[in-house]
Amino acid sequence: MIFQLITMMLLMAVGVILNRKKFLSESNAKGLSIILTRVAVPANMVILMQRPYSHEILVGFLKTCGGTFLMCSLGALMFYLVGRLMKMEFPELGLFSGGGVYSNVIFMGQPLIMAMYGEEGLIFCVAVMFTCNVFLFTVCSVLFAVGSGKRKTLGQMMKDAFVNLICISAVIGFFCFVKSITLPAPIYDALQFSANTTVCLSMIYIGTLLAAANVREIFKDKKVYVFSFFTLLVMPVITKFIGSLFLDGIALSVLVVLMGTPAAAALPSFAEIYNNDEKRASEYVFVSTIFSVVTLPLVAEFLCIGK
Repeated sequence: MIFQLITMMLLMAVGVILNRKKFLSESNAKGLSIILTRVAVPANMVILMQRPYSHEILVGFLKTCGGTFLMCSLGALMFYLVGRLMKMEFPELGLFSGGGVYSNVIFMGQPLIMAMYGEEGLIFCVAVMFTCNVFLFTVCSVLFAVGSGKRKTLGQMMKDAFVNLICISAVIGFFCFVKSITLPAPIYDALQFSANTTVCLSMIYIGTLLAAANVREIFKDKKVYVFSFFTLLVMPVITKFIGSLFLDGIALSVLVVLMGTPAAAALPSFAEIYNNDEKRASEYVFVSTIFSVVTLPLVAEFLCIGK
């Protein structure tokens, strides 16, 4: 896992250098994000489910979906209470609460799970990604919108939550898995080639975000430290204890690791959509990503306790 993190840091450094040399502007970086969320990640979710049907995996998949929604809900409540103790008000409180559970499952979590558990763990990674995506467009969208004057109707939230490429691709992949459908070679290869770009492009994208950050200003604010502490350490710890009540084995380990990833790289863009504080969201992403290099190996070690 440490080797994988080093690899990811090197790719992030590429993004920083490209940004500093003006080869990759902020607008171009957003283009990378679009390619990732609309091509690479959906393709990867279908590919990951290309395996023979197993009832045991199916049960674990569904339990992981339920466990993910539960932990996201408890996490949002925890961040809400912590934010209240820190005298936050909406819309800042909404960003703090929703951003705390909008983890970088897609861009950082997926390569880490591959490094730790191989393809067997990635199928549970799909379950977490699917559920986090639904949670983002429902609960998190409400939290981000409170006080910003840009709320959505229930129908709009349901449409955003389920009618998007990530959810659709997860459903397609799940259907293929349940029915043991093998995609034709040309389609499979096209999806595989697209999926293979996920890690490289996502780390370069995060690197461009880090390059644009004002480091001196960010590290003067105690709120980003509190946010990172609860995101990177408290969330995986409570996931370990609560998740163990209904999950075990690789499914539990995958959920714990993914709940300990930093704030999602897309958090600033999502905050902007709801007229929330994009700059503050970028600070959460920056600091939690930097600290995750230390905390993620600690989380992995924590998983080994009692085994």
